[in-house]
Amino acid sequence: MPHPEVFRAMEDASKAYVNIPVLKSWAGERIREALGTEAGLPTAGASNAILLAAAACIMKETELEHYNPLEPQTWSKIAQRLPMHTENLKTEFIVQKSNRNEYDHAVECAGGRMVEVGSEDGTSIEELNTAFNPNRTAAYYYTFSPSGTRLSLKTLTEIAHSKGVPVIVDAAPYLTHKVVPGKLISEGADLMIFSGGKQLGGPNNTGILAGRKDLVKLAYLQSYPFDGIGRSAKMSREAIVGLVKALELFMERNDNDYYKVMEEKTRRLSEKLNEIPGVSSGVIFEPTAVEDILGSSYAFIELEDEAGISLKQLYLELLQGTPSIETLLEPYFIIPDSGGKITIKVEHLLEGDEQIIIHRVKSIIENARV
Repeated sequence: MPHPEVFRAMEDASKAYVNIPVLKSWAGERIREALGTEAGLPTAGASNAILLAAAACIMKETELEHYNPLEPQTWSKIAQRLPMHTENLKTEFIVQKSNRNEYDHAVECAGGRMVEVGSEDGTSIEELNTAFNPNRTAAYYYTFSPSGTRLSLKTLTEIAHSKGVPVIVDAAPYLTHKVVPGKLISEGADLMIFSGGKQLGGPNNTGILAGRKDLVKLAYLQSYPFDGIGRSAKMSREAIVGLVKALELFMERNDNDYYKVMEEKTRRLSEKLNEIPGVSSGVIFEPTAVEDILGSSYAFIELEDEAGISLKQLYLELLQGTPSIETLLEPYFIIPDSGGKITIKVEHLLEGDEQIIIHRVKSIIENARV
């Protein structure tokens, strides 16, 4: 949930007229300084950052490299080769089959083509090497996750760099701690993508693209307010400034203290839920990109036979009631241990919301038992 200072900064920005390329360059510098990368770019969400990253890799070693975002725009026809007119451009992105998800469709929206290697059970180094084509491969693509059957990011970047091509890393939900960008850099990421919302606490329609200076510049030349592949993903001055303010607050906080406070709140909620007959509750944690650090906590609900209602029914009644309470009920998306559980994240709650949740769960189960 964004800090009130984020909205105050956005209000201040709404009262000023500013050149958007200059503002984005300023924001890019703030991102670079904060994350320790060569360059940064504010984007209209993480998916837009993926699209721009793919576009940058496709346009590498083209005449677009000779232009500057702060000079008059004269490169539109070059940028507008994407996504349709990609003759003689490298457009293939090698990805492990076990590493696919719905968000990597943004690569294809930029004019790229995903080349899957391996199986759901894993990928061999030989398969990653064999898939490379010097005339067609633009980059390797990796969706970061602390778990799974895929080869590691470090292994992937070593292979990619031996071929002379970059690696795009989608780590949208993993900017949870200040140490995360440094870990990705140390493992060889050339471009990294983060959400501006989620744990960063910026405007939900913002994102971050950070990494190599030459590639970030190519992405910038394709983005709003220019007339390339990213033109429709408009960023207001308010959103850009709000993102930077959120990043400043993120860099100032003590991550360990923050997550300890959240864990204490989660445990209090879990204890109250556990007092409801038929409910078994506890705490589980979101995986982090770096080992041995405290991550986001969730209170979970499991139901005993005496509850008289299924977990799915409880989920639906919470969702369809007034006020609507949307919990997570999933086999696995963010948390490997979430299967067969309803989970609730206290970071999403306002003061008093815990009491509403407890009352509703208790009321639903009491009615079901009657």
